[in-house]
Amino acid sequence: MSTRAFSFAVGALALVLSGCGGGGGGGSAGIGFIPPSSGTTPPPTQPPATDTRVAVSGTVATGAPATGSDIALRCLNGVTGSAITGSDGTWSARLDAPVFPCVATASGGSLAAGQKLHSMLRAAGYVNITPLTELILARAAGMAPDGIETLEIEALMALAAKLDAAQSDIVALLGESGYGAFAADPFTGEFKAVAGDAYDDLLEHLAQSLADGDTTLDGIVAALIAAANDDGFDLPLTRTLKAAELAAQPQLNKAHLSSTAGVLSMKLDAGASPVGAYVGGGTGNKAVLQLPGLAGVKLSDLKQIELELKGDAGGIGQGLPYAYLNMTVDLHCDATPLQAGATLEQVRARRRIVIFDTYYHFMQASSEISTSEFRSIAITPATPGWRISAGTPVGSVAINPNYNGSETLEGFDHAAYPDACIVDGITGDGGMLRNASADPSCATSAALAPSNLAVCGAPYAGPILVLGDSGTTTASEWQFKRVKVDASRKQTFRFE
Repeated sequence: MSTRAFSFAVGALALVLSGCGGGGGGGSAGIGFIPPSSGTTPPPTQPPATDTRVAVSGTVATGAPATGSDIALRCLNGVTGSAITGSDGTWSARLDAPVFPCVATASGGSLAAGQKLHSMLRAAGYVNITPLTELILARAAGMAPDGIETLEIEALMALAAKLDAAQSDIVALLGESGYGAFAADPFTGEFKAVAGDAYDDLLEHLAQSLADGDTTLDGIVAALIAAANDDGFDLPLTRTLKAAELAAQPQLNKAHLSSTAGVLSMKLDAGASPVGAYVGGGTGNKAVLQLPGLAGVKLSDLKQIELELKGDAGGIGQGLPYAYLNMTVDLHCDATPLQAGATLEQVRARRRIVIFDTYYHFMQASSEISTSEFRSIAITPATPGWRISAGTPVGSVAINPNYNGSETLEGFDHAAYPDACIVDGITGDGGMLRNASADPSCATSAALAPSNLAVCGAPYAGPILVLGDSGTTTASEWQFKRVKVDASRKQTFRFE
């Protein structure tokens, strides 16, 4: 090859190699190629910005999910946020560099007009906003939770420090008021606002109880604040007696309890039965509804008993069975058990059967009880029809052979017996169920004598609603939707 030809080939190779390098790519580095300088220096690479946002979420419910409700968040350092609840009551938001605690407020949407619910986040994550958190905050703050929306830093921190103790108080209050044990954390225990969820069922139970107790959540918050550390404060309570519970309550002879669609039926079949079911030897039929949970209620605290009822479709009149109330009362509210071997005579001296007879005031004197529709009758201590049986007279409410229904509970000698209260247990009443299996002496085909053992009488819980008596042999059926007792607190009985 000539020198000229060789030079041409080298030049061509150089052109090819420079084209493969793509202006300074890795291919050219292999042969020591240095790209020309542009004359400028590129800026240093910056690290990505730190995301200071924090995720928070929760559920708002009152027994039903709060839908379309506004959530307002305000944290210790003034950071705020907002959200709207979905159809299931849930919400979520992101807060920019919050300092906890943060107050959460729910309002609007499906919540009642003007109602607000409050809660508190003490850390990032999940929180509930419910009537339960409202009660706990009220207990901790000693004021209506609306006031915490604008608390300053020190006050907000102090409130957060009191939450655990307040939570323990409110959970204990629920148990003492008859709502049962509650295991979930009221603030951070995640739940679904649907029937069958333990948290939601509690909220629904509370909502029903407040409505039956003729109050609201705000009303209970105000009462809780006013009570302060008073251990006597109780929440209103509605008890729904289920069909199985009703079936388990003992009845006398041809008597039955049942419930359908929220209506209790107290029913008597026609005809007499052999002696042996009653302490006193009766042969008739008597239906008895026990109303538990009222032991210890003082007679002096009894304000009103309301019955929502309907009489027998066959009529209400002279000689026909009708409904009335009995309460076993200990004159000194002595919870000490009866001594071993106590007799019927001894238990009758210690306890009284306080009766309200509906006949004279609500049937004979008026037509307030209907046979075709449910109506409510209100019985107060001033309503005529109170009397006492199964013991010595107390005040003007006495065993009175000329009783005509004019006596009132206002005649009870409260000065002599200030602690007289409703009790559970054996009544000694000859018109109540016999416990024939308690002792061989109880199983007779005759009325029991005062010297017989007290345990021959079956124990009962609370006041009892009664249809018929120990001599009733006529068929009858009365129906009830609700029994409400207003005493030191309000307790309502409904039916499944």
